[in-house]
Amino acid sequence: MKEFLQTNKVTYNLMSFTGFKSMLLFSYLIEAPRSYEEIRNYFAEHEYLHEAISIDTLRVYINSLERLGCEIKRGKKSEGSKYKLVTHPFELKINDEQAKSIIKAFKNISKHIDIEDLLSITKFFDKIAPSIRNEELKETIQNISPLKKIDNEILKTLILACRKNDEISILYSSPSSGLKTIDILTEKLVINNGKIYLQGKSPQYPNTANFLVTRIKERPVVKLKKTINHKNEYITIGCEIYDKTINLNENERIISQDNDKLVIEIKTDNKFMVRQRILSLGSDCKVLYPQSFKDEIHNLLKKIKEEYIAEKI
Repeated sequence: MKEFLQTNKVTYNLMSFTGFKSMLLFSYLIEAPRSYEEIRNYFAEHEYLHEAISIDTLRVYINSLERLGCEIKRGKKSEGSKYKLVTHPFELKINDEQAKSIIKAFKNISKHIDIEDLLSITKFFDKIAPSIRNEELKETIQNISPLKKIDNEILKTLILACRKNDEISILYSSPSSGLKTIDILTEKLVINNGKIYLQGKSPQYPNTANFLVTRIKERPVVKLKKTINHKNEYITIGCEIYDKTINLNENERIISQDNDKLVIEIKTDNKFMVRQRILSLGSDCKVLYPQSFKDEIHNLLKKIKEEYIAEKI
């Protein structure tokens, strides 16, 4: 330890190299089965080692891991003769209460997080899932992310397009009009009610439009020149809120309050997202004005009620 503090370098005097290399092999195999060639190259390119290992030396490290309780098998020659970490004793011990807390925290965080941060957290869950022996918890963790049904290539293209405010063309499966091509001047990706939407301007829609990302069927095409130049048409919506602990969004402000309620105004060019917001608040929200938007919400709730009654019948 003194040597490390003085030189800030790892040397042969500071550790058991058999132990260190066995740990490296374990971390490499836990990601995926590996061939001898892949393992040799991994060790050769490691920042501290820079040395290849022979097949006999590899067996030494495998034996060390097996003594710790790991089971490692070599696959068939026809499948690349890859070494596979079948089981290991280093599982994550998470009880039911801890599992519920993890899932609850993730669901809450995912409502107020950037898509890129959500992607990082989802990758983290994907990484720890193989170490969890509780199959029910593993399945839940793998399926609670809003990203679970989204093609990674489509998502990466959308993230980059929104970052650069690109104009793109998407192939979209609309629930009302079927498959069609839509041009969009991208703005941002948002999470609403556990789903991811692309927001942007399109000549086919009067205001900011929202497109469910799971309905985008191919990787978007980025246009070289921007042709869409929409002006924002804002609407101000007044609401009574009966839950005074509510977290307000950036476009929401309190205009009055008393012991029982808040009165807030929402300024937006995106009525779809405001409708979703109001519906998510349920009986804790009442629309005050304008009358046209109040009528929209009333008609929407009436339609939802009729559909539920029809289902019961």
